[in-house]
Amino acid sequence: MKKRRPIQPLQQGVFMALLLLCAARAQDPAPPGGSQSTPAHWKANSWWPTSGVPSRAEFAGAETCAGCHAGIAAAQRKTPMFNAASRPSDSDLLRHHTGLPFSEAEYSYVLSRQPTESKFVVKNDTGTVSAPIDWAFGSGEVAQTYVLKRNNDFLESRLSYYTSLMALGITTGHSAVAPQNLEDALGDPIDSETTPRCFGCHTTGSTTSAIFDPDHATLGLTCEACHGPGAKHVAAMNNDEPGPVEKTIFSTRDLSPVDSVDFCGACHRTPVDVAAFMPANMGIANLRFQPYRLERSLCWGQKGDARITCVACHNPHKPLVRDPATYDATCLKCHASTGSPPTSTLLVGCTVGKVNCVSCHMPKYEIPAVHAMFTDHDIRIVRPGSGFLP
Repeated sequence: MKKRRPIQPLQQGVFMALLLLCAARAQDPAPPGGSQSTPAHWKANSWWPTSGVPSRAEFAGAETCAGCHAGIAAAQRKTPMFNAASRPSDSDLLRHHTGLPFSEAEYSYVLSRQPTESKFVVKNDTGTVSAPIDWAFGSGEVAQTYVLKRNNDFLESRLSYYTSLMALGITTGHSAVAPQNLEDALGDPIDSETTPRCFGCHTTGSTTSAIFDPDHATLGLTCEACHGPGAKHVAAMNNDEPGPVEKTIFSTRDLSPVDSVDFCGACHRTPVDVAAFMPANMGIANLRFQPYRLERSLCWGQKGDARITCVACHNPHKPLVRDPATYDATCLKCHASTGSPPTSTLLVGCTVGKVNCVSCHMPKYEIPAVHAMFTDHDIRIVRPGSGFLP
């Protein structure tokens, strides 16, 4: 058996700091200073994702943006964000599955696709109930959930399609206990405060002038979902207006590290959003909230670090890169290479491996309710057998 190399004094100091951090976090899971809730950012900034304040006339449309940014637009169309919502008639997943069955207790379900509509049908010994699917949320890379309308209420479907199962399963967050009646079996009502938030993270411009109007939204997250309304920017470009045209459209370039991560957290959950709006003791399910996990990292510090914000690792205009080695260069912006001494700008490097840093320090775990593996963005030393750290 190969002997483990002894930990050197400096490395031991880092390791002990990590142990102390983990112990402190177990007793005080409060989010780090600086992070804000998404509603607080809506009030403090002229533009923030999902705010719903600008008027519809202020939006230019993704096709207009593509006129000047054709390459970026073409790449972004391939991302899950661009495909975060669709009408049932445009859902590739529903087109390939004309009848999906499911059963629980006394209920039998079918998600059926007809020439003119897709709908859920639920039966038991007392009768049958059905409702058409109005929107499909999710690209289907991991899952797809359905929004129904019944008696002018929005319902989140009790069942979702899970790609790993190639079948229907209970939607994440819904009770595993069988429904009390047929109406409940269709799905859970979405309250009037939550509905705009859901659509705001799956569509562009579903709320304008503070009025929720999903029927006139652009499906999926297009350019203006993140950069804000672009009509003023287009006019400035077309008319050669004086002054920096960059100021007529929003860019995250000048945001602080904390605000940059909070910006993505408008949909992926800021640490404050998790603490304030999500159920307590979510356990491993909080892996889905990457900004929350990232800001728990020792690497993040108290005020954040621009070298490990979301956009430092991920280009939102392109599909997610899944090759672990791709991220090594980002890790080496902060850490010395294996075998090299630390410097005034580089922390001690890994003593174990030279490549694929994230495969050890950002392990993947399965979230049972989602039937999928998620990367843990709490960057840390993961000891063998330690498992998930809440």
